[in-house]
Amino acid sequence: MARPNKRKWHELDLLCRTGAGVAAIAPLACRLLRELIGADAAALFWMDKNGLPEGFFHEDSPASAQDLFLNEFERLFLGPKELNVATLATLEGPGIGNLLAPPTAYYRSNTFNLLVRASGHHHALDLRINHEGRPRAIALLFRARQRPFNDADLATLKLATGPLGRAFIGGDFEEQWEPTQLRGHVIVGASGDNLLLMSEAAQQILQRMNAVGQHIQVGGAITMPPRFIRDLCKAIEAGGNAPGLMEIPNGRLVITPERLRTPMGEQPAILVSMHIETPRSVRLIEQLLAFDLSPKQRSIMLAAALGQDRAQVAARTGTSAEALKKHLGVIYQATGTASWDSMAQFLAR
Repeated sequence: MARPNKRKWHELDLLCRTGAGVAAIAPLACRLLRELIGADAAALFWMDKNGLPEGFFHEDSPASAQDLFLNEFERLFLGPKELNVATLATLEGPGIGNLLAPPTAYYRSNTFNLLVRASGHHHALDLRINHEGRPRAIALLFRARQRPFNDADLATLKLATGPLGRAFIGGDFEEQWEPTQLRGHVIVGASGDNLLLMSEAAQQILQRMNAVGQHIQVGGAITMPPRFIRDLCKAIEAGGNAPGLMEIPNGRLVITPERLRTPMGEQPAILVSMHIETPRSVRLIEQLLAFDLSPKQRSIMLAAALGQDRAQVAARTGTSAEALKKHLGVIYQATGTASWDSMAQFLAR
């Protein structure tokens, strides 16, 4: 395997060990899978407890195709003639390569014509990730008509089963989430059914969620509250007032509802504030890859930056005190640091 590919496999492994979750790492994971396989584009779907898509990230699908998938999935893409992520989640067998040579009917399906072909693709290669006895994610790679996938591509994609599966086990570190500057606000009637006001930032945030069944239009103005806001309002009516978290591509969405005082005679209203947080570990990994270090040395440096001490790292990685000392010598030289604490602070600069 060429050295650049070793580095990419190591990056994928590090990402999947962070504990940030599959949605947060989806854009980077897609880029790595596309480069490793030599595809034109990649997509990653995470599934709900019923084996249906809960959300996704697709590198190059147009807004029109995304809107159909997000808001019309059950009407257009479920049924015996369709072969897509919902079907792939339940098929018997190894869970890989079912689209390598699909049946002829596939090319007449809504899935192919409204999603795959509409995104400028023809061939697809699939990988299902199972965890705790159920499907948790589907990875898809795409190519144009002139470049079909082959058995070598299938063998390469199969290598991603282990790393992607680890994304559902829990991280090697306690994730640290960093708030972004993008913050939005939505005001709805107390029932959650009526959209009264929405900031421009809120619309941007909602259209980045890629959450199935939320009634969010990606390609146009949002005219009704998403389902999760309606659910929050119903919970408030029932006496609850809990903030919510939703996994989204590149991070997570923090949602805080608040009752608003309204003038006498005006309908009660709810303010829903939202902002995006991104995983610090993913940002650190991108910085780590600039250094000429071994995979274990990068793992040690990442653990230090995320707050683990020498004893914790040695125990987790199975590294003896003498071997850890040698690894640290290489890291100190590469980074210009001279101690565990200064190394831990190095990436925060």
